[in-house]
Amino acid sequence: MPNCCSPKQTSCCSSPVLAITTVPIQPWEEPYEPCQALKTGTIFPGLDLPFFITGGERHG
Repeated sequence: MPNCCSPKQTSCCSSPVLAITTVPIQPWEEPYEPCQALKTGTIFPGLDLPFFITGGERHG
């Protein structure tokens, strides 16, 4: 099958857009201390979210 997306073309012939992403900007916040970051799995408190296993039990 020939490649329809050559550098000379401005658009691909039949390649639909599969997805469009939006990523919110994360505001700066003071990171956790290294020991706390290792324990929680993230250095930013805003990303330290609860993890629920089926049944609603809180783990983490």
